[in-house]
Formats: sequence, C-alpha cells, structure tokens
Amino acid sequence: MTARIGRERHIPWFLWAAGTVAAIMAALILYPLAYVVWRELISQAGAIPGLIATAIDDGIGGILLQTAFVVGAAVAIATVLGTAFAWLAERTDLGMRGLMRFLPVIPLFVPAIAGAIGWVLLGSSRTGFLNRWAADALALVGITGVGPIININSYSGLIFVFVIYLIPNVFLTTSSHLRNLDPALEEAARMSGAGLFQTLRRVTVPSIAPAALTGMLLALIMGLSLYSLPVVIGTPARIELLSVHIVDLMISTYPPQTLMALLLCVILVVAISAATWLQWRIVTRGNFATIVGKGGSGAEVRLGIYKWPARLVFVLYLTMSTVLPFVALLIASLQPFWTPAIDFANLSFSHYNEIFIESRKARSAIFNSLILGIVGGAACMAIACMIAYYIDRKRSSVSANVMEVLTKLPGAVSHIVVGIALIVAFSGAPFYLFGTLTLLFLAYLVLYIPQATLSATAARHQIGPQLTEAALMAGASPGRAYLRIAFPLMLPALVAGWTLLFVLITGDITASAMLSGNRNPVVGFVILDIWAGGSFPQLAALGTVMTAVSSLVVLVTMRLTRS
Repeated sequence: MTARIGRERHIPWFLWAAGTVAAIMAALILYPLAYVVWRELISQAGAIPGLIATAIDDGIGGILLQTAFVVGAAVAIATVLGTAFAWLAERTDLGMRGLMRFLPVIPLFVPAIAGAIGWVLLGSSRTGFLNRWAADALALVGITGVGPIININSYSGLIFVFVIYLIPNVFLTTSSHLRNLDPALEEAARMSGAGLFQTLRRVTVPSIAPAALTGMLLALIMGLSLYSLPVVIGTPARIELLSVHIVDLMISTYPPQTLMALLLCVILVVAISAATWLQWRIVTRGNFATIVGKGGSGAEVRLGIYKWPARLVFVLYLTMSTVLPFVALLIASLQPFWTPAIDFANLSFSHYNEIFIESRKARSAIFNSLILGIVGGAACMAIACMIAYYIDRKRSSVSANVMEVLTKLPGAVSHIVVGIALIVAFSGAPFYLFGTLTLLFLAYLVLYIPQATLSATAARHQIGPQLTEAALMAGASPGRAYLRIAFPLMLPALVAGWTLLFVLITGDITASAMLSGNRNPVVGFVILDIWAGGSFPQLAALGTVMTAVSSLVVLVTMRLTRS
C-alpha cells in the first residue's frame, strides 16, 4: 500500500520518457519496412511476373540450391556441435567451467570478415599457409608430390567456416537452458541403471530440444544473412549464395535493381518464417520431457578417459576459429606480397604504413567504424534499457506486448532486407541520407536492437524487486529508483552487452556494403574495396588491427565487469 502511495505521489516522467523512446524506435523499425513494401512491391506489382521470369532465366534456381545446401548443412552441423559443447560445459566434469563456457562464443568477438580472410590465407589450394607447411612436413620424411590437403574455396571449406561462426548461436541458448534445468531426472535415470548414452537419448536430448531448436533458428537467420563469408570464400570457387546475389544487385549494378533484390529477399523471409513456424509446431506438441523447477549443480557426468579428448576438442575449436586465422592475417600483413614461403628478413610494417598513414580513406574508415561502434553501441543499449523498463512497467498492456514483438522483428528477418528497406526509405526526399554516417547509425540501431534488448532485459531480471520497492516505499519516484538503484546494479551486464554490439558494429559488412560510400567509408566498405583490388597484405593488415581492437575491447570489459 505504501509503495503504491509512493508511486502515485510522483508524475511518472521516466515512464513517459521510456514510452516516447519506445515509440520512436518502433517507428524507425516499421517505417522503412512498410515504405519499401508499398513503394517497391505493391505499387510495382505488375512488373513482378516479368522479373520472376528473368530471375529464372538468370539461374536463380541454382543459387537457391547452393544456398540451401551450404546453409542447411552448416546449420545442422552447428546445431549438433553447439549442443554437444553446451552439454560438455554444463553437465560433465570437464573442469575449467568458466573457460569452457567462454571458448565456444569467441568467434562472436572476432569480425567474420577477418576470420574469412584468415582462412583464405590458410587454406587456399595453391598459396595457403597450411598446405605449404603440410608439404614441407611431408618432405622431411621423404614424401613429395602430394596435392593440397585443404581447399577452403570449396563447398566443404565454405560450410566449415560457416559452422565456426554459427556454433555460438546454438551454444548460448542450449547452455543457458541446461544451466537452469533441474538435473534430478538425469540423476534418477543413471541411478536406475541407465547408461550415459541411454540417459542422453531418453532424458537429456528431449529436455533440451526446444532450446536447441531455438539456437538452430538463430543460426539459420544468421546463416542466411551472412555476406562476408560467402563473398570471400565462395566467390573464388564460383559458389554464389543468395545473400551475395542480393547485395550485388544493390551495389554492383546501376541503377540498383531494388525490386528484384526485394523479391529475392521475400524468399529469405519465407524461409525464416517457415522455420519459425516449424519450431513452434514441434515445441508445442508437448512431446518433450521438459524438466521444470530449480536448476542445480547436481552430480556431474564423469567423462573418465574422454575428459582430455573433450578438452582437446574445445582447444581445437579455439585454434581453428581464432588463433590460426589471426596468425595468418598477421604473417600476411608483414609480407611484401602474399606467399606461403615466409622469409623473416623481408617482413616489415610497410602495409600498416600504407593503410594507416598514407591512405586517408582507410584512416577515415577506421575512425568512423570506431565512433559508430562506441556511440552506436551505447545508444542502442540506452534505448534498450528504456524499452526494457517500459515493457517491465506496462507488462500487461497491449503497447508493451507490441513493443516487445517489434524490437525482435529485425532479428527475425535478414539484415539484407533491413538494409534495402533503409536505402529505399531514407535515400531520397525528404531525407537524402544515402552514403552518410547518419544512415549507418540508424541502420545499426535497427539491426542490433534485438541483441541490445535481450541484454537489457536479462540484466533487468537479475535485479530483484526488493530494492526498488524499498526505494518506492521511501518516497522515491519509479524513475529515480530505476536510475539510482537498478541501473547501477545492471551496469556490468549492460557493459557486456555493449561489448558485443561494438564488435558487431565495427565488424559489420552487410549493411556497410550497401549503405556506406567513399564520402563516409567504414571498415567493412574499405575491406570489400581492397578485396576487389586483390591486395591481400593490406587486407590482412586492416583485418589484423580490427581483430586486435575487438579482442582488446572484449578483454578490457571482461576485466572491468568481472565479479
């Protein structure tokens, strides 16, 4: 009663402010999508049959088959491996639990474009470092004339790199589910005489199936949206995925073929919607042995002789996802030209000088990306905090439910769709924002608000209601209680969320390829430009620096927020 009187004593200014911010963000998400659907699809509906016939003649069927094969295989493999990693980290005596929970998500903190370029340097069939090192090692034992052991520019190579970057999506959702899952039924099954694999098949796997399906859906959305991996690894092998074809329609043709690109984007939306519906149908059948109740530490599964092989798998994953690509980038950036033969006498920092001293475009790109990463990430988290507060305070209202759905909408469609919508909506009158940092800033807000709101909501739920209720009973307004009590306690989790946004924004290439330009370049735009010119050492220098910056930011924030 006292708390209610305390709340009524104050004008809910903070709630109004949060509602205003939520409404502005909702308009920023909805307006471009609605505008592009009306202007390009509805108003030009008569041209659609002809464009479909043109797309069929241009071989769109082959592109769709290649996309389905590569992304489908990668998502399936990533789901199995991500779920296995989560089970090992949360349910076994693997040890080093904090480290093992962190290793599978490391690729999230390394720009995908840097990892893709690193693996091209490592696994090119003719000049890859790994093939050269393997040939030298075989020559030492008298074996010569052996062909390349790795060809990254192939279907298997492209799927391999896709898997590396999709595993974290499955691992995060499944490990979080396992962490909060009561292990009582698993222990009961083992006490009843069930073996390890029988317990896994009959109890554990059905229990975590909903979480694994959610992770698989997230991996599918990311896989269909990824542009950097297929353009860097697939293009030399003449493997064209749908994401690359759509972006090429927007940036490699004049005038941009916006309507055709949107029609192909409809395929992405339909695929994601079908996967979402299928996931909902499977989960709501009720056939899962979902374990509810308080999660606990429970008895750990003893791996015995498999403990060290399991640890080796984690270390191998870290090596393949991060260490090897970074080493390849570093070596190539110091060479006068890319060659598998390393001559230490010829190594120098000349390419760093070209990129960061002589090239005004590269300097501007790095500065712009860092500013957008810092400011855009902070703005995104601030907006997400306001939205999370509004949803929490208006939980049962229609507006809160609508806002919750809208903030997740950009995560349920491809980044390519959002990028095209922003181009169509804001490039012309009355905005004229094409090629400006303002448009990129707005794009990053829209693209990454789902991740930001998830981080803010999770941080908010970590704070119990007792402290804020005590402040309200003492006469503080809801806004003051939130800003003075809840927000400081949420800050470590919010900083962690900002770190992820910083890495995603500075390493973004899908939106950057379509929305950036020579007047206001960002790193993603410059990387593609250098890639098209074929200057691998300069490309490696830029990738090395961006990877180092991202890693430094992650390590610093981990240190600052460590409890």
